[in-house]
Amino acid sequence: MCAVQRAILFPTLERLYGPLTPLDSGMQSRVYTDASRERVVKVYRNHLGEHRTEAANMRRAGMGAWVLDVHETDGVEALVMRRFGGHPLLEADVRRALPALRRILSALHQERRGRVDLPRLRERLKRFRSALAPYPLDDVFAAIEEPLALGALDVPAAFCHLDLWQDNILINDESGEVLVIDWTKAAWDDPMRDLALLKTGTLDLLPRLESMQAALELVPPDQSSRTRFRAYLAHSYLHDLYWFLMNEPYEFEAQRRVKVQRARHALAHLPG
Repeated sequence: MCAVQRAILFPTLERLYGPLTPLDSGMQSRVYTDASRERVVKVYRNHLGEHRTEAANMRRAGMGAWVLDVHETDGVEALVMRRFGGHPLLEADVRRALPALRRILSALHQERRGRVDLPRLRERLKRFRSALAPYPLDDVFAAIEEPLALGALDVPAAFCHLDLWQDNILINDESGEVLVIDWTKAAWDDPMRDLALLKTGTLDLLPRLESMQAALELVPPDQSSRTRFRAYLAHSYLHDLYWFLMNEPYEFEAQRRVKVQRARHALAHLPG
């Protein structure tokens, strides 16, 4: 009996790296491991040059050693990286990962360029206001709109990851090494927005009070940082609500209950 042949989707890439085995799939990309199990090949679903964007962002973030090559072949765009032996953060991993995350983000946020793009922020808030108008969220909106109007968010921009949710933070169980992945959204913004995204996307795996305590360990103690962190926490929860309403409306009501509770708890522990 003849064995069924495996379909070869990427003949050129597989000539270079051997058979590719699927590892993970996201909204914009699919990740494969190569025959050696020492490399991963990230194949992008669109043709927007994100393979080169991500490689450049990783190099800027001091992660150039992880980048091996980029390709435009077989009808796709691909980024080849060293493979990291770890898994996305779970609740049990969060506390152990915090010291490494503090070092990674502190180093990342050292580089500054220009100022935060406040017109873009205002435009996002306008979209959120319009879509979420039927829901009683004035207190959450006020937490970012008031400091924005007072000029408190007009600060120098730092290089930020901007997608710090749990699946983008890997940890190795044996060594405890932490790696932040998926740099396609990295850009110049307020580092407090990065920390707020980390809170809502990863630290909220923890119980509410512990999540807030963990976040505050990462936020500088000066009043400007605390004010901006509070504002971007509100922004992040509003963004999450907007995203579910636009992309997964059947999940929206359940998410609204959880995220509004989280938002109000966080804002109460960070007086404006």
